Amino acid sequence: MEKTKICKTVIDIIVPFGRLLRRVEWESPFTGWKEVLLISIPQTFFFYWLFSLIPAVGTLLYATVFIPLSAWQHIVLNEVTIRTDRFRIFLLYYVVILIGFGGIWNFIGHTVLADTVAAGIGWPIGSPFQIELAFYTLGSGIAALMAVWLRGHMITALVISKSVFWYGAAYVHLKDVIVNQNYNRLNIGSTLVGDIIFPTIFLAMLGIILADELKSTS
Repeated sequence: MEKTKICKTVIDIIVPFGRLLRRVEWESPFTGWKEVLLISIPQTFFFYWLFSLIPAVGTLLYATVFIPLSAWQHIVLNEVTIRTDRFRIFLLYYVVILIGFGGIWNFIGHTVLADTVAAGIGWPIGSPFQIELAFYTLGSGIAALMAVWLRGHMITALVISKSVFWYGAAYVHLKDVIVNQNYNRLNIGSTLVGDIIFPTIFLAMLGIILADELKSTS
């Protein structure tokens, strides 16, 4: 029991959105927004940055191990037994953290650190398209953070729109590898893998949820 409590505490520290998402469904809309801005986002930035220091696999490790563990804690602690509801929780965690927090992270990368990111991808520095991309990720990020409270079809819309973007980004990066032999670390590696894996996972979970909902209404 003590080990379980320690593990729960550690996961909640590494993925602070878990503490919020486990309870916010029972609160008034937008209750806890200060916690999102002052605790969840800064704390996630810190741990996301720590994991990013692990060469090649750090970011993927955070996304494929700790986010699912946090979602599973939610399922266990709230005794969620229905398959559709379990997938909804996993999808909620991924949307809020990867699209929401990740959108803000990318916005900073394409504005404050624009030249560093461009050089890491192997693309020209100073392109205005990078700023356009920054504002897209900021917009999708804010919308995904609102999904902490506004769920339902908002989750569906974010999954579809972001998945199209991710697959499109994967195509661009792969084309740059083939045409220009661009093997820079931010053009391939975990960035490219994530652009393929995450939309596939998102759409698969969304498909299961929608299929179960159709069966329940037929």
